[in-house]
Amino acid sequence: MKKQISYITPGQTAKALILIYLTFSVPIVVLGALVAAIQSGVASGGLSSSSLANIVLAFFSALILNALLGFALLWIACNAYNWVASRFGGIEIALSDAPEDEDDD
Repeated sequence: MKKQISYITPGQTAKALILIYLTFSVPIVVLGALVAAIQSGVASGGLSSSSLANIVLAFFSALILNALLGFALLWIACNAYNWVASRFGGIEIALSDAPEDEDDD
């Protein structure tokens, strides 16, 4: 049986996908913070408390910025999909019934 996705709830979809997005962005931000710490320590001859505080601030700022921008862009993408789906049709998927296992009785 074929079905079409005719509407995606922007807020709920963006909330769900932003958690997935953040799981991929955390390692990238950690790597960036590590590189910044190494460069800061090498350039100044040692890692001072002020440069460490700046790195921690940059780390959390990057995560928050990723979350906010990611949510906004996903929300816009969902609304764009809904607009296109209402005019031209949505993504079409084929669904079938799952086979019943005899062991589940």
